[in-house]
Amino acid sequence: MSTIGYHKSTTKELLAIKDRVRNLIDHWGEDGRYKEAVIKTMIQRFLPEKFRIGTGFVVHQTAKKGDHKSSNQIDLIIYDTSYPILFKETDFVILTPDSVVGIIEVKANATNQGLANIIRKANENAKFIFDAKSDKTKPLFNGIFSYESTVNNVQTVSSAIYVPWTELCGQENRQKFCVNHISLNQNWFYKFWEHKFNEENQPHYIYEIRELSFSFFISNLMDWISGRSVMENSNLWFPIDKSFQIRKTF
Repeated sequence: MSTIGYHKSTTKELLAIKDRVRNLIDHWGEDGRYKEAVIKTMIQRFLPEKFRIGTGFVVHQTAKKGDHKSSNQIDLIIYDTSYPILFKETDFVILTPDSVVGIIEVKANATNQGLANIIRKANENAKFIFDAKSDKTKPLFNGIFSYESTVNNVQTVSSAIYVPWTELCGQENRQKFCVNHISLNQNWFYKFWEHKFNEENQPHYIYEIRELSFSFFISNLMDWISGRSVMENSNLWFPIDKSFQIRKTF
């Protein structure tokens, strides 16, 4: 039996559904929303029952009663259902920061759409959420999922990732809320390793993992929210040693 084949089938399924819709409609706005729906449905299949995924906003209270602040709209929010929900209508939600375990921005082509600015927006939303959490021991999953980014030059991609990171160098806990996972396309994957930031200050890794980036993005999310089970079955969730596929660290 092929565990690698199983994970590659995730990529094939996502791309097949995306292309099926692309062949039927011309309206880019609707196409973009459906791309969000496709990856949302895929992620929901793997989530433990206590977690859900939706789209919407995160709001937090201020010191003034009757007043609050809101995030920008977030493409996908992963939240713990054991917390109260301020508002829910189908998959649209308005949540408080304590319930949020992860956020994801979904793009058709992140490099063409401006990767650095996409990261800045994701960092802004994540900081808004993380700063309002009372428990700051657990980092927030902050991901960007792109179907078709162009990776002709790894240095260009790494610069687009690194510049927004350096812009927050004065921010406490930036390693706990900045973008930490990016699926650039089906072959290229980025991960921020917090423990390497603490040890050697070179925590950014770009991997080339053929037809497995989408699956590794999902597996890393599952590891993030329920790490013990994933790590005890790591060969099932991560069927190759991606250390052999490292293309750049910085």
